[in-house]
Amino acid sequence: MKARALVSSFLLAAVSTGAVWAGPQQPAAPPQGSESGIKLTPSEIVLHEFVPTLINWTPQQIRDCPTLHKLRPAGSQDRLPMILERAGQTGTVTFQDFPQIACDEGVISEVGSPPKKKQQKFRYIVIPRPVGDTRVLEEYRTDPEGKPPEKFNLGDLFMLTSGFASSWLYLSPAEQHDSRFRYFGIQAIRNRECHVVGFAQDPARARRVGELRIGDSNASTLAQGLAWIDTQTFQILRVMTWLLAPRLDIGLTSEISTVDFNPVQPSGSERVLWLPRDVNVWVLYRGVAVRNTHHYSNFKLFRVESTIKPAE
Repeated sequence: MKARALVSSFLLAAVSTGAVWAGPQQPAAPPQGSESGIKLTPSEIVLHEFVPTLINWTPQQIRDCPTLHKLRPAGSQDRLPMILERAGQTGTVTFQDFPQIACDEGVISEVGSPPKKKQQKFRYIVIPRPVGDTRVLEEYRTDPEGKPPEKFNLGDLFMLTSGFASSWLYLSPAEQHDSRFRYFGIQAIRNRECHVVGFAQDPARARRVGELRIGDSNASTLAQGLAWIDTQTFQILRVMTWLLAPRLDIGLTSEISTVDFNPVQPSGSERVLWLPRDVNVWVLYRGVAVRNTHHYSNFKLFRVESTIKPAE
């Protein structure tokens, strides 16, 4: 079975973006609707076609990138096919028979400078389900009592962000056709030697499309980024993404997400899953910087429970 998933989704008050593959918009509770089939318009394809990407970075640009500090540069691209194959296989095995997961989520949102802060706690739920010959990871957020999150006022410019468990799928076997890749070399993170692979979605082939929603208006985005892949296990430890092209026509200048995956054994499960524990998202929207810091804990298997009360 092929694997597809909902990826990053953002809510800036009434503003939201998300990456989907023919998937539904993300509500706060499991959906009842059908697939939305979001696609790039011809003008949006042109917008993304001729932008410079990290695939074409010069050696000087690589050295100047703080994220790649102490990188041992690759001498050639010879190892890239093997790395992509092994990372895709490892991720696919992890994704097979993925259970329904719930966890506690703490979110710190910061807007502007000096930052205006907002702290929130949620129950975060990941539910896999088949859609035709594909499989999606749907991620939902409720308050601790199981109710949908409060709606933000547009003037607040706080954002809700989600969809992180499936961000590794840019490197999945089913998705690799949609992007161009480059092997950058080896770098250590969290005391592990990692292959660093860059990717950039191809606007002519990409099926996973980001969506920015502002009220009733929608705009699409594509992504580029870096993945850190353990040189021994080929497990993806970190995925960092940013816009393939800014959407200045709607005020979105920049969006950067960093997702750190860690081994987790949910309560009630004998399996060890690789799930996000810490996530950072930074957005520059209409000249205002917005940052979200997420922390996930208390992972457990998710079960829907119901109680039948006798009639009074």
